Amino acid sequence: MHEPENEVSTQQQAQTVADDLEHAFARLQEMEQALEEQKNLYLRTLADFQNYRRRQQDEMERQRALLLESLMESLMPILDNFERALQAAEMTRELEPLLEGVRLTERQIKALLERYEIHPIHAIGQPFDPNLHEAIQRVETDEYEDGIVIDEVERGYRLGERVIRPSRVIVAKRPEPPQADHKGLDIEI
Repeated sequence: MHEPENEVSTQQQAQTVADDLEHAFARLQEMEQALEEQKNLYLRTLADFQNYRRRQQDEMERQRALLLESLMESLMPILDNFERALQAAEMTRELEPLLEGVRLTERQIKALLERYEIHPIHAIGQPFDPNLHEAIQRVETDEYEDGIVIDEVERGYRLGERVIRPSRVIVAKRPEPPQADHKGLDIEI
């Protein structure tokens, strides 16, 4: 017997749908596998990044400790000399050995700061700059222009161009000119 044309068409359509479903299912499995691979790649990358960040933090901490150790090694001889100067002054009860010891200590500290490229901010006679100076007082004076630093209470320092501590300064302020009092003046013309 011969199948009617309608039935053949329906069977072909059913086969086509079954083939399409099988193809879609295979494609879905491929996509799920690709997604799983991407997820695993993401997790490995995330773990690598976290390990990198931890290593960087450990290295920064190690560098900080080495720098601190180096600084302390540099400060210890200065402290030793300072203590020797105090002991000599106590033993002799004279001021000169103490002054000489303090001068030596000051020179050593300045040399240490220079070695670490820490430089003082020169403020006196300079125009006030809020990036370098912290004004703690303004004083009226005719001797200096308005806004000029006339005294330094605490020296400031910078590391390269970065200000570590601003200079604490006193700034000149020009006195206000006296105001003429015109009350009670009768002017006749």
